[in-house]
Amino acid sequence: MGRLFLLGLSFLLVACQPPPVVKPGYDFSRVKSIAVAHTPDFNSFPGSGKIVTRSIIHHLLRMGFNVVEREDLDIIANEIVLTQTGLLTDSESLNLTTSDVFLLATITEFTDGNVIIIPIVTKDKGSTVTTIETVEEPVAIEGQGGEKGITHTTTTTETTTVKKGSITETQQVEYVDSRVGLTLQMLDKTTGEVIWSNSYWYNALSLSNAVDKCVAGAVKPLAQLLK
Repeated sequence: MGRLFLLGLSFLLVACQPPPVVKPGYDFSRVKSIAVAHTPDFNSFPGSGKIVTRSIIHHLLRMGFNVVEREDLDIIANEIVLTQTGLLTDSESLNLTTSDVFLLATITEFTDGNVIIIPIVTKDKGSTVTTIETVEEPVAIEGQGGEKGITHTTTTTETTTVKKGSITETQQVEYVDSRVGLTLQMLDKTTGEVIWSNSYWYNALSLSNAVDKCVAGAVKPLAQLLK
């Protein structure tokens, strides 16, 4: 039940993520190709950058975009600077990048198999049980005229038993998930301005699924923006 609740909560939080930020007045209709820069690894997770980059390219291709992979972010930055200073013409810059815009990704979260262990403490306060037993015993009596008879006497016994309390400590795995978070920025190749930005995260039971769903959700708004 707790697992289903957390999955439902994660879905609601994903659905409530903020929309992308778009530069007002920018003509996105002229964007025909996208250069995807290599994504830096998330700290303490070598190889995470390549996983995310490959997934971004995969989803952009599925959306019908022309995609160019750029492994060296410094080359991209230098091209922007040279174009801004006039040392490169738009035509020369296009030949170098073969793209209209650059897409940069930053991994904000990359957690594989996050296990939440809930400590469980069971306390037994003990108990006190009191038992009352009543026994009737026959007793012979003799009347004033010498006749004999039988009467009964009642004996009550009270017994109290005390059971000591105890504390038991155990652990329970409450929820296992993987979480991936991304921030994407799209830069104009000529001016270097950020023309689009989006942040997205996703929880899933496996890391591969979390990467796929997170990237898909992060780039999905581009389908409408660059159609």
